[in-house]
Amino acid sequence: MAEKRTSSSNAPERLALWTGRLFAPPVLPVAAGCALSWRAALPAWGVTAAGCAVLGVMVIVLGVRRGWWSDWELSRRAERPLPLACATTGALVVWLACWWLGAPRELLVPAALAPLGGAAFLVCTRRGKVSLHTSAAAGGIALLSVEVSGWCAVAGVPLLALVGWSRVRLGAHTARQVSAGGVLGAGLTVLVLWLAG
Repeated sequence: MAEKRTSSSNAPERLALWTGRLFAPPVLPVAAGCALSWRAALPAWGVTAAGCAVLGVMVIVLGVRRGWWSDWELSRRAERPLPLACATTGALVVWLACWWLGAPRELLVPAALAPLGGAAFLVCTRRGKVSLHTSAAAGGIALLSVEVSGWCAVAGVPLLALVGWSRVRLGAHTARQVSAGGVLGAGLTVLVLWLAG
């Protein structure tokens, strides 16, 4: 794997750094969930999802500040299992609460992607390092492409390529890890939506 670069002294490095920050793992899936809830005229469910994502990010930031993890991107594979397990458990609890409170099926099915994706990442992390950034981006783009319009893929694929490039450019991942993340995110999303019919 490439060594992670921390210097941002030139324009491509800065672009890569800000792309990684702006499209951090929760951003596109939560945005897609909010778009679906808005489309279904149920914006309160989207706000709930966004609030839960913010809590997950706060846990990671707290862990970094306390020295539990080296950075908020969880770039070291050995540091990923605990926060991923916490995020997966939290996503499952939120999904169960939404189900219990009567959230509609058109929101429960896509919301199931959060705990399922977290579990898939936990399994992948035991064997190697897969890009959370590209997985989340590919999953969000696939979700919008299937549920809203295929045109979302037209706009989303260049964005996914930019996110993947940024991870490789910064030395956070190899091209293979970025590709694996994209396949995992999009594949899991399409599979879950297909099975839910």
